[in-house]
Amino acid sequence: MRKSIRPEISPKQFGFMPDKGTSNAIFTVSMLMERCIEMQKDLQFCFIDYSKAFDKVRRLELFRMLEKLDIDGKDLRVIRNLYWDQTASVRIEREHNDFKPIKRGVRQG
Repeated sequence: MRKSIRPEISPKQFGFMPDKGTSNAIFTVSMLMERCIEMQKDLQFCFIDYSKAFDKVRRLELFRMLEKLDIDGKDLRVIRNLYWDQTASVRIEREHNDFKPIKRGVRQG
């Protein structure tokens, strides 16, 4: 599946990529900061929290995109089965509410 998806991933992408983990990103930023200090240049960062974006993914659209990328039928079935008939309940102390279906969002990691 990685071979099919690889061309869709930006070379600037960090995380879940070989030799491009979080520690690599931190190292790159540290080197950039040191260089800016040496050159007496200002450096500005903008951090965007995408964590909630994963909660908004529509699964049917996800499956359509994976089909468009020619993901193998077996792999696609495995991914679909991860989300098949998912439910969740909220527990507060020892009490649970009723289980509700989960219709959006993707697993991370």
